[in-house]
Amino acid sequence: MTGYGSVLGGNASAPATSAVDEYRGKERMLEETCKQFEGTMFSKLWKDMLKTARSPLGEEKKRAYGPLEDTVVEMVSEHLSESQGIGLWKVLYDQLHARIPVPEELEDE
Repeated sequence: MTGYGSVLGGNASAPATSAVDEYRGKERMLEETCKQFEGTMFSKLWKDMLKTARSPLGEEKKRAYGPLEDTVVEMVSEHLSESQGIGLWKVLYDQLHARIPVPEELEDE
């Protein structure tokens, strides 16, 4: 997963591109990172809820299909976040987007 620090900062070794193209690329990368975060968070939340539902008294039993169940939860979480999710990614995106420096060519928009 790409961290937002690399999205907001620059990469000195990157080839020279126009400031607008670089800005649009950072926007796309930030959006993807926020969606990935939302998917990861939902996956963790659902796994914890399933664990609690299976063993309400805290007794963990061996799950024959545990790895398969975890994979399904991860896939569903990823799909949910890629198809607009519940909007957590958008809240994160809006807050972090303001930290990306806007090129002079786009400041008038």
